[in-house]
Amino acid sequence: MKLKTLSALCLACALAGTAFAGEPEPVALTPIEHALAQLEVVGMDGQSRVYKPADLETMTTYRLRTTTPWRDEPAEFEGVLLSDLLAANGLADAPAIRVFAENDFSSVIERAVWTSIPVLVATRVDGHAHSRRVRGPIQFVMDMDAYQASDVASESDLVWMAARIEPEM
Repeated sequence: MKLKTLSALCLACALAGTAFAGEPEPVALTPIEHALAQLEVVGMDGQSRVYKPADLETMTTYRLRTTTPWRDEPAEFEGVLLSDLLAANGLADAPAIRVFAENDFSSVIERAVWTSIPVLVATRVDGHAHSRRVRGPIQFVMDMDAYQASDVASESDLVWMAARIEPEM
């Protein structure tokens, strides 16, 4: 009897898809007009690449519904995974990165953060281009439950108005 229940549960999970609560799910985004913004990524070799929000969205994009320390109600964030962006720029194995915001705030994010929790580099919120008024136009977002349960993530990892990423040595 228990085997039938377990089998039914496994089938239901399989039919529901592979995205579990708290995990970003792949999504295809249609082009939209973004605010003027850019994110410069400096590789280990010192070479840099500049991405506008639309450039970031040419990578595999994801959707994550979550709250943040500044949003009590869940919002749908869309963008690319930090791990994918770092891999595309030769930074996947960096021990840490430093992220600079447009307002000169900076934060060091340890590799343990982006390898243990999916960090979304959000370019959209609730289907619209992310704006500076609500911590955009490029914001680092994590599932709030995973963030709160983590022993490595901190509020300083949730950078908004992100403008530059470089390796931290």
